[in-house]
Amino acid sequence: AGLAAGGHGLRTAGGPRGRTEESLQGNLVRILQTRASADGGFPAIQLDLAVGKKGSKTKCPGFQECPTERPAPYSDGVYPTAFDYSGAFPAGFVWGMGTASYQVEGAYREDGRAASIWDTFSGADTVGMPGNDCAYCCKEAPCAINPAMYDKGATGNVAADQYNLYRTDVALMKSMGLKHYRFSISWPRLVPTGRVQDGVNQKAKEFYNSLIDELLGAGITPYITLYHWDLPQGLLDPPRKQGW
Repeated sequence: AGLAAGGHGLRTAGGPRGRTEESLQGNLVRILQTRASADGGFPAIQLDLAVGKKGSKTKCPGFQECPTERPAPYSDGVYPTAFDYSGAFPAGFVWGMGTASYQVEGAYREDGRAASIWDTFSGADTVGMPGNDCAYCCKEAPCAINPAMYDKGATGNVAADQYNLYRTDVALMKSMGLKHYRFSISWPRLVPTGRVQDGVNQKAKEFYNSLIDELLGAGITPYITLYHWDLPQGLLDPPRKQGW
């Protein structure tokens, strides 16, 4: 959402009635391509998977080819026709939306952020970043991608760029009527080496305070997940360092 609405000219609300899905998709492709060239971001294959190959008429974003069969939901391959449960959410149940820092913030080298274990895992260029001193850390780019990585080439380097576009993101949340938003702390951003003794990143404190203020100003209650697996690489170098 941040990419699509981050000041790059994509308009949907208030636009002419009957605007086609293909027109919106074409604008989104152009926006992503612009961001890719500006930020060194998305490989072409990721754009293809996200919105279909350029010029194609695919109706199946997320697939290189449209599936011909639906996956069977159970081991017997039979879809249910009735359900034997009922109930309701309790009074006061809180509906909201949640994100994880590595998945949305981007800005992986900005304002003093250090290397995350996910940067190392995904093969992001971490050379010269604080905390990039483990035995298996990258010493020279291009950095190796962990063999267990499913979507090789995907990183959180840019992600949804919430670090830079949080005001746009909050405006979109408000326009949706969202009242509750859960986000997590990027510890490589806030405490780069993982050790408070080494210093706390003031820029990170300013970012999270600004995000919280923006949410409150929009009538959205913030919820903070203290740890969503975004560990400073400086704390993980087995057997010498085992994390927290």
